[in-house]
Amino acid sequence: MLACRRRPAAPHLRSLVRGYQERTGVLSGQGVVTPLTARPNAFIEIYAATPYWADIGTGFAAAPEAVIVGPQTHRHTDLLMRGEICAFNIQFQAGGLNRLLDLPMEEMSDAAHAADQVGGARLATLRAMVQAASGFEGRVSAAEAWLSDQMQTARPRDGVDQAADILRRMRGQVRIHALAERAGLGERQFHRRFTAQVGVSPKLYARIVRFDAMMAERDRSPSRQWAALAQDYGYFDQSHLQRDFHAFAGTAPGGFASPLPIIRA
Repeated sequence: MLACRRRPAAPHLRSLVRGYQERTGVLSGQGVVTPLTARPNAFIEIYAATPYWADIGTGFAAAPEAVIVGPQTHRHTDLLMRGEICAFNIQFQAGGLNRLLDLPMEEMSDAAHAADQVGGARLATLRAMVQAASGFEGRVSAAEAWLSDQMQTARPRDGVDQAADILRRMRGQVRIHALAERAGLGERQFHRRFTAQVGVSPKLYARIVRFDAMMAERDRSPSRQWAALAQDYGYFDQSHLQRDFHAFAGTAPGGFASPLPIIRA
């Protein structure tokens, strides 16, 4: 059984980072396989013990000691967790990784990359600091020290970042043209910049945000019925829910089972 700890980011970092999550424990034998559904935002994961194994359809392979995972638009990866686990996760705001490292997020979507290769010495330093720290609070402190230093050269927040925050808070229930107007951009320019900074189009992001929020509620309340959740999260009918479930989880609601909490970036 794994323990899962979470912590929000310090106030001065919350425009960049949502928070931190860590899984620790020992999984003996063959371990546990966890499916990864679509997720709206990017994260960095650093392993202080045995890295996960990932299968993207070609068989399981060991992950690097630190990975950057962009927004995911569908289920295409299963994780195998076994042995001693200590996986520390930095969950970014939409556009946060773009602000921090100036990464072209459209190229990062539906992909995972070795952090040291993408971010060079900067992310190698972050990995070393987190791996050298002791305990969850120590790893949070190490990450926040690095983030505070890097934030000094981060791109300032703009109207696109604010629009993504609104979509997240409203679970995707906002008209895109209204967000474009609020950002002072035409719809075409807004679409282009949002995709470059966040990694997916605003309309797709809105759909994934709603689905992600519903799945997080299901994790908190496993006994809740899908029909009730669908109504609470703005799905018009059962077929609407089924469509998004197949798109983002690769199965129908009744066929989905997650043996461990899903990482939500």
